[in-house]
Amino acid sequence: MKLRGRMIWFDRFRPAVFFGELMQWKGANRLYSKRSLRRWVDRLEEGWESQFEVDALKRGRTLYKKGNIREISIGDSDAIMTCKIGKRESYSVVDWEEGKFAVRSSSSDLVFADAIAVAGILEMEELIADEDLAFLDGSEDDSEENGQNANEPSPEEADSEEPEKRMLHLVLDTHFQGLICEAYWLTEGGGRVPALGGADGAPEAESGEERGRLISLAAKARKSHFVYSEEFNGYLLRHLQEIPFFVSKVWPNWKQSYSTEERENVANIQEGFQELTLGAKARLNSKGKLEVKWKLDTGKLSLSEELARSLVERSDSPTLIPELGIVKLSHESRELLNRWEEMETKRSSGFERYQLFSLFPDGSSNVELEGELKRWRDSLLDSDESDIELLDCLRPYQREGAQWMNRLLSHGCHCLLADEMGLGKTVQVIALMRERLAAGKKALVVCPASVVPVWVSEFEKFAPELKAVRYGGKSLEKEGDDWSALVMSFALMRNRIDHLKDREFEYAVLDEAQFIKNPDAKVSRAALQLRARKRVALTGTPIENKPLDLWPSFQFLMPGLLGSRKSFEERLQENPGAFKARLRTQIAPFMMRRTKSQVAHDLPEKIIIDQHCPVTEVQSKEYARVCATGLERLGDNLGEALRGNRFAALSLLTRLRQASCDPDLLPWVSAELEDSGKLMVLLEKLIEVLGTGHKVVVFSQFVRFLERIKKLIQMSFPELPLFELTGATRDREAPVQGFQSSKDTAAMLVSLRAGGSGITLNAADYVFLMDPWWNPAVENQAIDRVHRIGQENTVFVYRMIAKGTIEERIQDLKRDKQELFESIVKNSSTGADELARQFKSLEALLILSQND
Repeated sequence: MKLRGRMIWFDRFRPAVFFGELMQWKGANRLYSKRSLRRWVDRLEEGWESQFEVDALKRGRTLYKKGNIREISIGDSDAIMTCKIGKRESYSVVDWEEGKFAVRSSSSDLVFADAIAVAGILEMEELIADEDLAFLDGSEDDSEENGQNANEPSPEEADSEEPEKRMLHLVLDTHFQGLICEAYWLTEGGGRVPALGGADGAPEAESGEERGRLISLAAKARKSHFVYSEEFNGYLLRHLQEIPFFVSKVWPNWKQSYSTEERENVANIQEGFQELTLGAKARLNSKGKLEVKWKLDTGKLSLSEELARSLVERSDSPTLIPELGIVKLSHESRELLNRWEEMETKRSSGFERYQLFSLFPDGSSNVELEGELKRWRDSLLDSDESDIELLDCLRPYQREGAQWMNRLLSHGCHCLLADEMGLGKTVQVIALMRERLAAGKKALVVCPASVVPVWVSEFEKFAPELKAVRYGGKSLEKEGDDWSALVMSFALMRNRIDHLKDREFEYAVLDEAQFIKNPDAKVSRAALQLRARKRVALTGTPIENKPLDLWPSFQFLMPGLLGSRKSFEERLQENPGAFKARLRTQIAPFMMRRTKSQVAHDLPEKIIIDQHCPVTEVQSKEYARVCATGLERLGDNLGEALRGNRFAALSLLTRLRQASCDPDLLPWVSAELEDSGKLMVLLEKLIEVLGTGHKVVVFSQFVRFLERIKKLIQMSFPELPLFELTGATRDREAPVQGFQSSKDTAAMLVSLRAGGSGITLNAADYVFLMDPWWNPAVENQAIDRVHRIGQENTVFVYRMIAKGTIEERIQDLKRDKQELFESIVKNSSTGADELARQFKSLEALLILSQND
């Protein structure tokens, strides 16, 4: 507010109760002289409130608090107070007559009239606190008006002794509620007399001079945002952010005006804000569930459980602890508390012991494990071999994998085996389950439909004493009990979950667990309803597109380990780098990932070649036509197109891919084989490869493209044994066995959807990927049908890329996006949305088709 040429901003105190209440306000206009104000100081020294009724006092304080007094005009013998409520304006005049107040008012409501007077007097007392009060020492008085010499004492003064002059002494101290300033009078005998008292902190003064000093102190306290506290009989500064500034900058000035004292803990505040790290004690309760108690060990002292809990409850705000100063929890500790609070909201029957890794994934030193829990954690992480009889045919790394899974399962945890494709995950799991299933226990295996016969045959090969059967969709009662392992597809599991969810199996195995990567899909929700004492997930590509791909798998394995889906996504979005690092540490004890280069040293080399193929005139023309149509329909902003009309945008990208491969794939084009640059390059390579007796596998996502390749091969190599595996193939094993057993050169045409997993084609040593696209994980699945255990030759992989097209840009994107999988489980990903982030313009795709 503007006051007498100065800009003053402050929180207002109520002077009549010695400024004991903090409030916001708009100040009144003040008209006065020091002479007139000095006269009213004397009149307000004694308890003026006693001259008003209780109702008038109460109502007047309300008017004052709300800032309804708009102006006070102070004369020598009267004071005019103007009050405005809404548009209504009233005034009261307070006269000083024969040592008493008399009130005149424009209002006929006597109580209201007195209330205006009370509010005006409160404004006057505040003015006294605001003013330079040096004149209160008597340097300016009215002795001449009283007809006497200013240098001569009055008869009354001459007859009385001057009272003892006391020193005002301030004591600064700290409390959990804030900074405390106590005020005392020091007597000549060394005693201390409280300078403030009563419920409102009324000044305890023996003279007008003492009262003036206390009013001056009140003004200083107000400007530093202190409020009076009856509990401490002193001023209290609650705003912790302001305390260090007051102690270091303001308090030294106060020390020049008053006698002062600082209690011991005040020195701790001068260090400013300090961060504390939260620790914990964890143990298992009588039911084997995890219990956590929080603790704070500061190095100076260990906080009591009550104080620690108080600090934990205010984790987002600083707290004043006298023995330490102003402290707050570190960012890491607040994150830890957030995870704990989330776990508590999901709590039903207690916390599983594996959730220890949700809170302390790296086994950090700020958690103290007690008794059985420590022994459990140490044993879980111990790499010593567990007691399990394994198949003699296992390779060393396969034996290690089975031992690892058994150790986790025997400790009440569950596991994700993420070995690279071709390392024999199926046989590791069969070796793990064999002992328990032989004792009459039951297992459920869920896998892609194409892999169901593979599991049945692998059981027959490695554990013939166990009976693995294909689930036919009946209720389990009708299936009988003459089986050890029930094998079914994900689709059948989804459709028959009502028959399965009430049966508890010894083992539940999800093979190719990336099939449940979408938490919203029905197949994922169905998988989470399966019940088993021991749960295993298998996949060579645990992350295909984004970190959330991992969440459903671990929700199936160990619910709650990765928190809720909502918090998982929020923390990933807030700080991707830190989140991925923590996620990697969190899942490390429960996921095993080995690559062929790490463990299959006897596996021959794999050479991948980006084979750039020319674009024919027909391809270029149709590619440009697709781009022009897309621009006209969707506009130039690819991101907006994906958001506003995603289906049309993805259809456009598919058309661009088809034009890049073979213009005949476009519905409106009828082209010759030689109109496809890729087909002509493939023919050149096949002439070279097949002529030297090698076997080849050709992959494509487009079945129509495979038909064109089939036509090309039959025309060029009419005697060549040619096998096919697509979604239309009923007996999948027949073409695979025929190709594998063929003694001469042969070719196999495989659609990625039908043959990307669950088959072995290691008789080949040349692979052609005809239409590489978003996800390297899909490509790797295809390649690893050939480059897997049992392969004896170097494998050559040709990735066929149409020059100058969208396919080249996708390859650049995939190279640029390696960090996702590598940051978590060593793989990579990309997708349509990544394409939109990289290329804002559809026109850029058109320009690409014109290069080279």
